[in-house]
Amino acid sequence: MNVEWWLVRHGLTAWNAERRYQGHSDLPLLPGEASGLAELRRELAGVDFAAVYVSDLRRCRETLAWARPDLLDGAQQDPRLREMNFGRWEGQTYEMLKDNERYRTWIDDPQAATPPDGESWQAFEARVSGVCGEFLTRTEALAGSDSISNSNSSFGSLANVRLRETFPPSAVRLYPSLPLTASQPLEPTRLLIVTHGGVISLICSLLQPNLSFWDTRVGPGGVKRLYFREEGEPEVKKEAYDE
Repeated sequence: MNVEWWLVRHGLTAWNAERRYQGHSDLPLLPGEASGLAELRRELAGVDFAAVYVSDLRRCRETLAWARPDLLDGAQQDPRLREMNFGRWEGQTYEMLKDNERYRTWIDDPQAATPPDGESWQAFEARVSGVCGEFLTRTEALAGSDSISNSNSSFGSLANVRLRETFPPSAVRLYPSLPLTASQPLEPTRLLIVTHGGVISLICSLLQPNLSFWDTRVGPGGVKRLYFREEGEPEVKKEAYDE
């Protein structure tokens, strides 16, 4: 069994370019090549995916439509893949907020403060953990099946996972990128997940306890790949995860 998650961050918007907090604000991508997605289109071209998931916000849906329009109709939109809700801080920059005491507390420790009318860290982590648990269930199903439909899928007991410590034992493990061996299929099974930078960072920290939220950074239009193998398959140690 050889399963990969391709975590894609959406392309550039005007607020990305202006370094404004976006959160749940539903901005479009910058037009054409200004969205910064030319490389992503080349990277995804011709790649097969067993299932495609996308945040329901416009910038993610437009990213998928720009990079792989053939996958858009079959993609499962999920609002749990949205960026953190920054409340009244959305549309503002660091320079505009840097003297705000509540903002300074949040920057230093996001678990200790919540953006006004926004989302607490605990709520953000709970919803992302929930969808991550469902992806793990799908990955376990793929581990036991040569092929699986990407439509009308249902998920099981991992759907209510909330925190890293509560992830139950899994039949699959996350590894660094591994070279193919004679026992591995030539072509891996892949999940495509088009989402936001904060969601990608949180998923990586939930699945890799040695990483903090701040250890994973993916630029607009970038891809972070996570590799899963069945328990008991050989692990090849490498210093860093594939970017």
